Amino acid sequence: MKKMFLLVALVLMGGSLLANNINDGLTSIQPASTGLQSPTRNPQPSHLEFRYYGFYGVVNFTYMTNLNTTHDLYTDKYTLAGVKAVAGFQWRKESSVGLGVSYLSDPSGSFSQIPVFVELRSYYTRSRLAPYSAIQMGYSIPLGTTNGGVEYTKLNEGGITLGAEVGGRYAFSRHFGINFGVGYQFIMSNSVERGDASGAITRLPEHYHHFSAFVGFCF
Repeated sequence: MKKMFLLVALVLMGGSLLANNINDGLTSIQPASTGLQSPTRNPQPSHLEFRYYGFYGVVNFTYMTNLNTTHDLYTDKYTLAGVKAVAGFQWRKESSVGLGVSYLSDPSGSFSQIPVFVELRSYYTRSRLAPYSAIQMGYSIPLGTTNGGVEYTKLNEGGITLGAEVGGRYAFSRHFGINFGVGYQFIMSNSVERGDASGAITRLPEHYHHFSAFVGFCF
């Protein structure tokens, strides 16, 4: 009788081990056959979170075109291209402040300038692709160059500049991503000198409105 009980116990134990081995084998085979992975065994991050606290930097390659081309008797059809850099501090995803400077070059040589500004920037998510908005306030310093033609234009004095932009940030890591967007830029020149071959010269304040598009990187 004892031998019978021992034999039954061995059979039951062997069956239990065999069932466990079969179940383990099916579990390991299922991801390969269905292409799915168990979230409990191999958790995958749902998104990459760009760091949202501390110092940050943004460098954009900017293109701007003048929207109001007519000033009294003059027509100004020009574009500005250059680089804008901002360094600042972010204390949460919605709030950051920075100092920025741009170098904007005009192919004709009349409207090249260097805007210096303060920027307030807000991001709206912490995901890999994060929309944002920003506003800038500052002063634009003209380079004082002219186009060298018979009728010339020269920015003698700078003025206030205001800007607003919307765009997105795509993060490749927690510390590096690309930046892209569009915006509006207002630039005031307190004294614009215009002259011609006859020697007639006018000096008047003028306002310029621009559409801007940019792409760059952030870190």
